[in-house]
Amino acid sequence: KKVVKKAMKKAIRRAAPARKSAEGKPARISSVVQKRNELLKKILLKKRNEVVDGLETQMGRRLTREMGQKIDSAMDSADQSALDVDQGIDYSLLEMKYEQYKDIADAFRKLQNNTFGLCEECGEEIDIKRLEVNPLARFCISCKTKKEEIERIKKEEKRFKE
Repeated sequence: KKVVKKAMKKAIRRAAPARKSAEGKPARISSVVQKRNELLKKILLKKRNEVVDGLETQMGRRLTREMGQKIDSAMDSADQSALDVDQGIDYSLLEMKYEQYKDIADAFRKLQNNTFGLCEECGEEIDIKRLEVNPLARFCISCKTKKEEIERIKKEEKRFKE
C-alpha cells in the first residue's frame, strides 16, 4: 500500500504542471506550492545576484589589468609569463561563473514549469535547506548519495583493473 501511495504521489506531482481545468486554463496551484515557489525564487535571485556580482568584479579586475599593461609595456619574460598565467586563471573563473549563470537561467525555467526543486532521479521534493546551501542542486540527498557511492565503486573497479 505504501509503495502504491508513493507512486501515486509521484505521478500527481509530475503531472501537476500539465494539469488543466475543463476550460483549458491552467489549474490553480495550491498555496503551499505557491509559497515554496516564492521561497525558491528568492533563493535563485540571491544566487544569481552573487554570480553577477562575481562576474562584474572579475571583469573589472581584468579591465584594470589591461589598462595597467598598457602603462607597464616594458616587461621581461618572467613578468609576461606571470601575466599570462593570471589571464588564463581569470578566463577560467569567468567561464565558471558564466556556466553558473546559465544553470541559474535553466533553474528559473524549471521554476516557471513547477519542476524546480524536484529531484531529477526520484521526483521527490528537494529539501529547502539543501536548496538554500546549493540552489542548483538537481538531486535529493538520498539520490545524490547513491550516485556518489556508485561513482566511488566505479572508480575503485577501474583502479583495480589497471
